[in-house]
Amino acid sequence: MPPPRTWRRSVWPIYPGILGQYTVAMIGYAAALSGYRLPLHVPLWLQAVLELLVLYLLWQTIKALRGARKAILRLFNAQAKLSFAILLQAFILLLPH
Repeated sequence: MPPPRTWRRSVWPIYPGILGQYTVAMIGYAAALSGYRLPLHVPLWLQAVLELLVLYLLWQTIKALRGARKAILRLFNAQAKLSFAILLQAFILLLPH
């Protein structure tokens, strides 16, 4: 008996192309929690723009995840955008404030 039609849609694989970005982001996040900071002095308005970019990427991720039920290729797009958002957030946390 074949599996139900929705069986493949319930499988959410992890795209291997983003594992490196996730790893670097988690290392950066752990370094920021440990107290390390980058020697870059970025203006406050630029940090605010970067935070807005993180929120925009998260919004695009949620949009792509909602569409991933219909087209599995959108799942990879959503995972890539989520990894970019996490990596950017780790970079922001490493900036001195």
